[in-house]
Amino acid sequence: MTDLILCLVKENRAYFTSVPLENQWGDDWNDSPYEHNAGSPYKQDKQGNPVEIVEVIFDSDFISPCTGLDNSSYSVEKINSGVVPWLRSPDYLRHVDIRIFAGCTLDLFIQYIKMSGGKIFMEVK
Repeated sequence: MTDLILCLVKENRAYFTSVPLENQWGDDWNDSPYEHNAGSPYKQDKQGNPVEIVEVIFDSDFISPCTGLDNSSYSVEKINSGVVPWLRSPDYLRHVDIRIFAGCTLDLFIQYIKMSGGKIFMEVK
């Protein structure tokens, strides 16, 4: 699973894909606000080839681009281009300054969530 990379975070769910970000897409990924429009990642890339998608449920105090807003100004497409991180550690966690950008590997994502005192829940195959 080390080659899976982060392509979407909605609420307490993070989605990881087996293809480069430029080949991964989902319903309304070019619409903002992403938190109200974006669907889950497609299980086929833009060329129609199968894609492995892993969904991870997590519990942490990390802040998303839409935290505290009714409507963010970001689409998944913008976030995946690196404009802002999908998640960042809150200011009160002074011992940890973590920013989780699109393309972060699943293994590193798990480390970051645990480092901040959070928990990971996922299906084991």
